[in-house]
Amino acid sequence: MKKVIAIMILCMSVVLLASCGGSAGDKASVSENPGNAYRVITCDESGAPVAGVMVQLCSDQVCQMGETDADGIATFDSDEGIYTVHIYAVPEGFAEDDTEYPVPESFGDVNITLKAAE
Repeated sequence: MKKVIAIMILCMSVVLLASCGGSAGDKASVSENPGNAYRVITCDESGAPVAGVMVQLCSDQVCQMGETDADGIATFDSDEGIYTVHIYAVPEGFAEDDTEYPVPESFGDVNITLKAAE
């Protein structure tokens, strides 16, 4: 049990440090991803991951729907190309977001900070 808790704490630390970095005024940032997929990483304004965000990865021909997991990550196994990310739905307590976020042409991460609902 201690091993599981230690692994969870390590994973959460990595996500918090890597996912939604940037200055407080930044709403989204793009970073390199050494893997072979696109990832959308969501966090709240304090940097905590947000689960249950419905996101779309869209090309000019098709959109794929994904949902962020407990670490705030939705992964899309798509071919490299030109895509945008759209927030389709947010969990209760967060403001709707109709921003169109650009995605790197080569595999990468899109980090999005969600704002609290007013």
